[in-house]
Amino acid sequence: MSRQPNIHPLLPYSFGQVVTAIADEQRPVLQSIIAKPFLKWVGGKRSILNELLARIPKKYDTYHEPFLGGGALFFALKPKKAYLSDINFRLIIAFQAVRDDVEHLIALLKIHAVNHSKSYYLEMRERLSTEEDPTEIAGLFIYLNKTCFNGLYRVNQRGQFNVPMGDYKNPAIVDEENLLAVSASLKNTEIMQQDFSQIKPVKGGFYYIDPPYHTTYDGYDGKDFGDTEHIRLADFCRIIDKVGGYFMVSNSDTDLVRRIYKGYNINQVSSLRTISCKGYQRGKANELIIRNYK
Repeated sequence: MSRQPNIHPLLPYSFGQVVTAIADEQRPVLQSIIAKPFLKWVGGKRSILNELLARIPKKYDTYHEPFLGGGALFFALKPKKAYLSDINFRLIIAFQAVRDDVEHLIALLKIHAVNHSKSYYLEMRERLSTEEDPTEIAGLFIYLNKTCFNGLYRVNQRGQFNVPMGDYKNPAIVDEENLLAVSASLKNTEIMQQDFSQIKPVKGGFYYIDPPYHTTYDGYDGKDFGDTEHIRLADFCRIIDKVGGYFMVSNSDTDLVRRIYKGYNINQVSSLRTISCKGYQRGKANELIIRNYK
């Protein structure tokens, strides 16, 4: 007696849809990849990251970082809800592009990587000042960051990026795996271009504040961040404290910084500065971590 074959009903999918589904199922899960900063950044917090993580409030609502930079603490902390901001509009465009248009961005970076040379670098540096497409700006910004001298971001009074090319044999222009992981980590994150004073502090919010350090590098956006700005920032922190929020500030260990934050918890830590526009600012240095909570 011959066995009758089992006849299954036809699936309501095309061959192409089935192949796509199988490919998606076999694609690596991005959440298993730990996202890390995708930019080099002057004043990056990797050297004191453990010190910062040890001082995070035990409980808070939204994470706020108004001086975003490379975002090292954000990526290490992985908050469920975050509000990231910075006055540097090109930096913010780069973060938004990684979040919203990462596949296109990666394709642009691959083009930059193939064409990289001294003449190409200078051409792209000039183009950064005139480009209007957000993802193109992001691609140029990341490319220049990866290939310029010491990963510096510096502009002249007209807002034109003017850092010379660095001496790298094989710069890592495209880190596709990390960019995809970063994109996934930013999906529920609000990213805005604004001055810190435009933020309205709220009760229960945690604010990590990492300004251009007092008496060190301050040519961040063609403007100085001097004594007046640091005093204005300390006033902003007092508002956070008054409404019931939590703040943690990292800054230079100077008399001014200690004076304007007098009455708050101040801890001195040692850091290693490896990226700076001035040689004497590299090496070990004392920094302060200032909090309005224990």
